[in-house]
Amino acid sequence: MKISRFPKMMVLQKHRAQKLWFSHDEAKAIGIAEATKYAIFKNIRLSWGTRTNKDEVVLASPQKLKQMVSDETKYQIFWLKAKDNKPFVGTRIFTSQDYDNYLKLRFDSQTIKLLDDWAKNIIDKTPIQILENEQKFFSKVWKVHRDDEL
Repeated sequence: MKISRFPKMMVLQKHRAQKLWFSHDEAKAIGIAEATKYAIFKNIRLSWGTRTNKDEVVLASPQKLKQMVSDETKYQIFWLKAKDNKPFVGTRIFTSQDYDNYLKLRFDSQTIKLLDDWAKNIIDKTPIQILENEQKFFSKVWKVHRDDEL
């Protein structure tokens, strides 16, 4: 079955967040926020061309992040900001309900389970060091699996 990249990214990021200690509901919110962030970046890149310089970002370990609750650092590992203690992209705060609504409006329960099982299988096989690093996750997990057929 051919499923577009947005829901694949969303579900992969949900499972990534869960493996990196976030709660189930928080992981759903992170999943849809991450997919939205990447969709925005892709659209900007397509309209403006590619970036020539890369900013160095120093990330705290997941254990240290777990102790932090401020809006500035809570989702730092995903390169996301937070607002009202929830993932924030563009002008929108994301919740687990946004994640559920997106999937339920587009897919039946069997397809949602297939997509979820696909993502969980990939994340379970991925070393934690790759999941902790946004760039490594993008190149070693996302690029490899984004066009998988389910």
